Amino acid sequence: MNATELEFEKPLVELERHLTQLAAFAEAHPELDLTDGMDALKQNADTLTKQTFQKISRWDKVRLARHAQRPQAPFYIEALLEEPTELHSDKLYGDDRALIGGFAWFDGQPVVYLAQQKGTNLEERQEMNFGYTHPEGYRKARRLMQLANKFNRPIICFVDTPGAHFDLRSEEYGQAMAIAENLAEMMVLRVPMLVIIIGEGGSGGALAIALGNRVLMMEYAVYCVAPPEACSGIVWKDKGEHAPEATEGYKPTAPDLLKLGIIDQVVREPLGGAHRDPDAAARNVRRAIRKHLSELIEMSPEQLVEQRFERYRHIGLYGEDAIDIS
Repeated sequence: MNATELEFEKPLVELERHLTQLAAFAEAHPELDLTDGMDALKQNADTLTKQTFQKISRWDKVRLARHAQRPQAPFYIEALLEEPTELHSDKLYGDDRALIGGFAWFDGQPVVYLAQQKGTNLEERQEMNFGYTHPEGYRKARRLMQLANKFNRPIICFVDTPGAHFDLRSEEYGQAMAIAENLAEMMVLRVPMLVIIIGEGGSGGALAIALGNRVLMMEYAVYCVAPPEACSGIVWKDKGEHAPEATEGYKPTAPDLLKLGIIDQVVREPLGGAHRDPDAAARNVRRAIRKHLSELIEMSPEQLVEQRFERYRHIGLYGEDAIDIS
């Protein structure tokens, strides 16, 4: 099994390999008609994938959200936005590669984009702090939010982080204040803010760029108050061994959060997850962005601020009004 494959993916990947080998054999021997066999094998592969993904647990979805081959924000920026122009630095301390942003166009509409990234190899992951954002990144995001406000450009955010960076340096450089200032800034933005959680939405590290008028979530993304391993440590006093149980307890998956009213739409992924067909995933994201952005652009600045305030003011039901999503 490839190191990047999850256990429940193994039979699916093996079937795909058989299909690829059969297709190559058929191409090399055009005198043989293997169409029926290939169609049957393809149908079996699709059926097995559907059956497998109907039974995966919430913990499996966490692992899919972290999949090494899962498309990251730079892929979506390249696929969906025209002429992206990245801006750097918080103009105070420096730049943070875990959080990128700049100006671009979406369907002819000028926008500002913000995105978190983890890197695709060891060198990139080290450069991008494995997706953990430093205060410089959040201050850079706030600078871009202010520019969007000034030039009346909608903001599109691609969220994918395990959380804010938690080292001593980050605290000394004002991590808590940087996140708090972003939250305050987003609540008064007079432009549309559309958020798409494409992988992990971890704690305040994600929330610092995610107070949107609309929040969308990929089918196998997760959005939670803390990583399952951290919850395991808090509740069971261990080193993450009970992460699967913790995940079942606080329900961080897209269907759970849609039911709770935390998000507005689940963006469907290709059969087997976004990493199996990134282009199809990007097309689904494009349709979702187009739908929600066109609606938000029709709202006045005052309506956008009020809608955003009311959205977060009413999240959370308690007592007799609580929703059972078990």
